[in-house]
Amino acid sequence: MSRLTYDDSAASELIGYVYTALISVLVLSSMMLTSSTIINGNVSNTAQEEAEQLALYFQLAIEDLLNTVREYPTASPVVRLDTGIESINHGIQYKVNGTEGGLKVTTLQPRGGSFEVTFPLYPAIAIETKGGIPLKSTTSYIVAHYDNELKVVKLTVGN
Repeated sequence: MSRLTYDDSAASELIGYVYTALISVLVLSSMMLTSSTIINGNVSNTAQEEAEQLALYFQLAIEDLLNTVREYPTASPVVRLDTGIESINHGIQYKVNGTEGGLKVTTLQPRGGSFEVTFPLYPAIAIETKGGIPLKSTTSYIVAHYDNELKVVKLTVGN
């Protein structure tokens, strides 16, 4: 009959294995948290840049409209802003809303971008949307026109 000897090495190996597994999980979860933070930061920076670019695109178009009204006060200019094309080209979804001093673009996808641009609106007093509801990039285009009676630039949805 053989004698069994008391050996702590199996218990030590098991404890070492558990500690190694716990350390591995902690390192991996730390790496995942860091990488997800970096990715989220990049997405929000990209969304912010896109909101700024689109707001400036809209600003230039509306300034052209207002320059026409300044030079030709009896004119009724209309500008067609291809929001569907801009949305596809930039790979984002956004909404645009008029303010008293300019307009505001907010990204819906990816989230996190918002940019408000102000510029001289003379002879207009504001930029308005129908019912004050922001227009979304899901429409194919937005029409901007100047209302001589109300002295506002109106943004409406095109199909």
